[in-house]
Amino acid sequence: MNIGIVCGYGVSLENDLERYADSISEFLGSEKIDSLILCGGYTVEQSDCSEAGLMQQLLRQRGVSQQFFLEQESVTSLHNLLFARKILENYNEPIQSICIFCDSARNFKIYCLSKIVFNDYVVKVVSFGRKEFMLIYLIQLPSTLIQSLGAIFPGLSNTLFVSRNNWNRIVDRILKRSGR
Repeated sequence: MNIGIVCGYGVSLENDLERYADSISEFLGSEKIDSLILCGGYTVEQSDCSEAGLMQQLLRQRGVSQQFFLEQESVTSLHNLLFARKILENYNEPIQSICIFCDSARNFKIYCLSKIVFNDYVVKVVSFGRKEFMLIYLIQLPSTLIQSLGAIFPGLSNTLFVSRNNWNRIVDRILKRSGR
């Protein structure tokens, strides 16, 4: 069985998610991937949709026919992979390969994390260009280091998860007050 893991990035179509879904859909048309694990939790307080749920809608609109598994808890790249691994552990069939989809800003981080989290699998990381603020690119190196340590030390992983959830709530409140 060949598995795809799709890392989610937000619930706003304004940040190029549709182009990201187009790229994934095109890639799936030329590769044999049996099932997709769509990753991403409820990162915006007022949203009725998780990142994984929105990605499922976008991929279905594009005619993607693979079986979907939704991972709707994660709020970081590390947790996308850790929680996807938990889903993989419940598969009844042997897994031949894993293809992880991400955006180009996080390609290096996903590659590094995949070597730790999926060290006993054949893994390919496929990245696609997407509009991102320059700040997102700048924080990837320290974020890669911190999240890699979180992959190695589970206690740190839990701290990262709680911290990111708190950060998302703060950003939501700021945006709400500013009328966005």
